[in-house]
Amino acid sequence: MYASSFLHLVNHAFFKALLFLSAGSVIHTMRNEQDLRRMGGAIVYLPMTYVSMLVASFSLSGVPFFTGCYSKDHILELAASQYTILSGFVF
Repeated sequence: MYASSFLHLVNHAFFKALLFLSAGSVIHTMRNEQDLRRMGGAIVYLPMTYVSMLVASFSLSGVPFFTGCYSKDHILELAASQYTILSGFVF
């Protein structure tokens, strides 16, 4: 259980850091502009940043086939396996 929790913690930290780095890349490219209304069309100039933000967002959201889904699912599976059902009662 501790290994799964550590995997989930490292996964969350890595992809959250990737989101912050990508946001910094966008802000830097837009010459320190932080108004979202003036950032239209950034995908044309930053395709790799767009892909990295998309992957990080999907992983943090727990979309299937990304590591966030597997780490969350494994923790839930281990937590559910802690209980045994014997003749209708949970022990």
